Parts: sequence; C-alpha cells; structure tokens
Amino acid sequence: MSLRSKIVLILVAVVVLYAGVDNLSLRLFTKPVYETWEVERAAKELAVIDDQIADEFGDLQGKAQLYAGLEDVVGFLRDGDRTFAAGNLDVAVLDQAEIDLLFFCDRGGQVLWGEILEPQTREPFSLREMPRDGLRSTRAVMNFLAGEDYVTGLMVTERGPLLVASAAVGGLDPKPAGRFRAAALGTVILGRFLDDDLRRQIEGTKATNLRIHDVGSAPAGPDGGVIVDDLTTGLKEVVSRIGADGRLHLYRQVPDLRTGEPLILEASLQREVFHRYQQSVNYALVSTLAGACLFLLVLLVLLRHIVIHPLSELTRKAIEIGRSDDTTIRVDMVRDDEIGQLAGEFDSMLEDLALSRAQVVKSARLAGMSEVATGVLHNVGNVLNSVNVSARLVSRNAEKLSAEDLEQMVDILRPHADDLGRFMSEDPRGKHFLPFLLQVTDSLVVTKRELLEEVGQLGQGIEHIAELVRSQQSITVTKGVFEKTSLETEIEGVLRILEPTLDTAKLAVEREFESLPNLSVDRHRLMEILVNLVKNAEQAIDEHGAEDKRITLRLRRTNDKARIEVADNGIGIEKKYLTRVFQNGYTTKQSGQGFGLHISANAAVEMGGSLTAESKGVGQGATFILELPLDKQQESAHAA
Repeated sequence: MSLRSKIVLILVAVVVLYAGVDNLSLRLFTKPVYETWEVERAAKELAVIDDQIADEFGDLQGKAQLYAGLEDVVGFLRDGDRTFAAGNLDVAVLDQAEIDLLFFCDRGGQVLWGEILEPQTREPFSLREMPRDGLRSTRAVMNFLAGEDYVTGLMVTERGPLLVASAAVGGLDPKPAGRFRAAALGTVILGRFLDDDLRRQIEGTKATNLRIHDVGSAPAGPDGGVIVDDLTTGLKEVVSRIGADGRLHLYRQVPDLRTGEPLILEASLQREVFHRYQQSVNYALVSTLAGACLFLLVLLVLLRHIVIHPLSELTRKAIEIGRSDDTTIRVDMVRDDEIGQLAGEFDSMLEDLALSRAQVVKSARLAGMSEVATGVLHNVGNVLNSVNVSARLVSRNAEKLSAEDLEQMVDILRPHADDLGRFMSEDPRGKHFLPFLLQVTDSLVVTKRELLEEVGQLGQGIEHIAELVRSQQSITVTKGVFEKTSLETEIEGVLRILEPTLDTAKLAVEREFESLPNLSVDRHRLMEILVNLVKNAEQAIDEHGAEDKRITLRLRRTNDKARIEVADNGIGIEKKYLTRVFQNGYTTKQSGQGFGLHISANAAVEMGGSLTAESKGVGQGATFILELPLDKQQESAHAA
C-alpha cells in the first residue's frame, strides 16, 4: 500500500471517528434535554386537554343547573305532575341539548323520568351503571358538598367513559348528612359519552389520542405496572412513557364518580420534539461530515503538495538508484524543511556510498586475491606432499643403482683389455663375470622401471601444480575448461598421485565403482576436490588411531547425478558441524587452516554439483559426497 493510500485511509478513519464521537456525545448530552422538553410540552398538551374536558364539564353543569332552575322542573319534582313529562320530555330534548343521558330523580334517588341514547345511532338503550329504576348504587351524583348545588365527574360504564353533571332542584336540604347534603326536591342528571366525536372535539387539531381506563384495565406500559403504581400511590401526578408505537404516552389519575376508585387518563402524542431532535442530530452529523470532508480535501491537497509528492519523488529516485545501481544519480531537491534536509542527506549518503563502494571493491579484490592465493597454496601443498614422497623414492632408488659394482668390474677388465677372450674363458674371475653382469643388468632394469614410475608420478604432480597456478594467475573469475572424461580414471589418477603418501600411512583403499558414462567436468577442479577429500580422510584416520585404517571410494549413479563418495573410518564429525566444516577458515585440526573443504565446495558448485558430508558422530567415521550432473553440460549450468 502506497504512502498516499495510507494517509488517505488514516485521515478518513480520523474523520469518521471524529464524526462518530461528536454525534454520540451530541446524542448523549442533548437527548435528556430534548426528552425533558418533550415531556414538558406534552404536559402542556395534557393541560390543554384537561381544560377541554373541564369545559365539557362546565357545559354539562350549566345545562344541569338550567334545568334545575326551571319552574316546570321544580313543580314536576315537587308535585309529581306527569303532564310536564308527557308534554316536554322526550328523546328530542337530548338531541337539542346535545347530551346522551338525562335523568330527573326525586330526593330519594327514584328516577321519575330518564333516557339514555346510543351516541352514534341515537337509539335508546339501558346502562347498567345508571339503572332507570333508581340510582341507589350511584348516589355520588346526588351527594352535594356544603355550599355547592352541583356535582361533575367522570364515570366508567360498560359503554365507555361518561361525563356526568348533576344539579340540585329546589336547593339543598338544610339537614346535612355528614359532610354531604341531599337536594331539597330532587336532582337533574346530564351525561355525555366520551365517544370518538367528543374525543376529536377535545383533542382538537393536535395529533393526540385520548383514552380513559379503570385501574383493572389500564395498560401496563413499556415497564409493566409501574405506571399504575406511580399514579395510585401518589408518587407522580403525571407519568410519561415511550410506547411501542413510538408515541409519547402521558398518564394522569382522575377519580371515578360512581365508585370513587381512581381512573387512568391516557393521552398519546406524536413525538414532535424528539423528531426535531433527531433531525437536528442528523443535520449536525451531515454538517460535521461535510465540513470534515472539506477539511480532508484541503488537507490532502496540502499534504500532496508539501509531503506526498516530494516523498514520492525521493522514493522514485531511490528505486531508480536501486535498479540501475548508479550512485551518480542525485535527488537535487531544494527545500528548507525536513524533507529538503532528508533529500540533502540522501544525496550526501550516495556520495559516501560511492566512495565506500570503491573502497569495498578494492578491499574485496585484495581479499579475493588473498583467498585465491591461500587456495592455491593449500592445493599445491597437498600435491607437494605426494611430490616430495615421490622425490624421496626416486632418490632412494637412484642410490640402489649398482654403480660401484660396475666400477669394480671395469677395474678388473681394464688390465685384460687385449686378451678379454682368454680372461673370460681361463681366468677364474672371468668365469664369474657373465653371471654377475646378468645380475647387475636385471637390477638396473628393475630400478629403471621404478624410477620411470616415480618420475611419472612426479610429472603428474608437477603438471597439477602448474595447472593450479595457471588457473589462478588472474584474479578475475573465469570459467574452467570442461572436457569429457571417465570419473573412474580420474579417481585412479588421484590415487596414483597420493599412492606414496597412502602407502606410507599404511592405508587400505577399497573401490566400489559402478559403470558410468563419460562426464563433462573440469578435470583439474575435480582432481583438486578429490585430493582434498582423500587427504582429509587420511588425516582423520590418523587422528583416530585405529588399527584398521581404511578408505572406501564409491562411484555410483543416483537419478540424474553421478555420486562420488569418499568414506573413512576415522575420527568422525559431530552432527552440528556437518555444515560448518565447509565454512571458510573453520577447522578442527591443530595444524589446519580451514581452506580445503571450503575451496572444494565452491569448486563443486562451479561444476554444477554439490559437496556434502555425512557422519554418525565422533569416532564413527565420515563420508563426503560429491554429486555432479549427468545429463547437462556444466557450461549451460553456469551460463551467465
């Protein structure tokens, strides 16, 4: 991911986080304020509804008092004149007065005339709570307080809530019954059901729903019976709850005129304040995001100009330098800020790098020359050991030549130069001359053959030394000369070179060779590796000190590779050192320098192969394995 993308993602995340935290804090801190405001406004709406209900009660009360003051009504209740009822009281009176219930009762509660109409159909019907045969169970409408000649209240009936108003006819009885007094002549009772029409009239144009419940049928609300408990225990005058319908529900307690039990007045309102709160919060969120996006855009433009573009240019230059390996490239960024300082330091580092590289190349060249020289000396030393042994054998064989015998024989023959025939046939010494001559001749022939063999070994060793020197005359790395050869022949050649050393050490050499096709190898590299491996095996056996000194050479084929194994029963190698033995300079020998195996491993790689070691542990011998490819030329394996 690019730096620009990371910066954009980080800034976007910061903006979103800021907007989220701002919106969350706004909701947490302002929501209670709006909810309080909402409840206060709802309480005012409920107060308006209460005023509307009070107006309805006042209208009913006025009509009741009007009826109670009519002389005909007074006469009707005092004298029991039925002509008034027959001529003036019928269903039309209720329609004209816009009421649903009209009762005229004597002072004992006996209904002298009464009618109840269904609000919608205007058909007469009976109401259990207001029986026509008497209002003994509903005497609350006829119990007037001292100083008041009317009663108003709310009554729950089987038909629904009923607004009731009653007025005393003929004044109040002067004899009080407790704190209540009865009417002197009787009571006029008017009622109006709280039906849909009346609800709409009370609710007005507000989106308010009005309901009245008794305690037993009152809704529990979102949190169960807490509403009823709070109201009936008098803890709260008005209880507000948010309903499942999303509306705000207000509950207030009013008494039932008939039973005296509390009723629950419920008013549900649209949450206009809450909706405004949500709109405000959403608007704040949108405005915050819009402002943040604008700020983000401006910030990105500035960052792109001030930071991203210069860093991109610096990165491009760095990539170009890395790909081209050209330390002469410069950023050349002229700025007086931190990026300018970074660009200047980058150019300065490139200059230092160019100087350091030149020094490293020089040091590496010298180190390479040293390592090559060390390798040459190590390999030449291995070959010189065999050359020295062969030279000593030549010197020893030369000393065996019968030169003194021949001189003595010449001294004997010189005085008889003129009569050699007689001397050879008659002189006793001459008779032994021919057998002695034959013996000396045989000895010279054997010595000559041994000298020629040792001289041949010397020639091969010297040729190998010359090849090593020629191959390393130039420090520049060059590819060796690959030629088809028999691996078995090369192994035998190495054994011939090292035969004097192996004979001196009294080592037994075992051969386990499979027939393999000729292989294209660098013969001198191969000889260099094998000489090192055999010499190391000899030294490991000598260090172990076992009586059975044995080196086993194996030649076999594994898949597409030729495998040469040099196994010994010497001191062995710990498993943790099986790879370290090929490191340059690593050795376990007191007189070793740690170059042979390192050079041999590099030579194996140069020929497209590998050199590895195996050992079961200390004292259990070791096996070095050289693998070379069979099916491809080393030139293709090392093609540049």
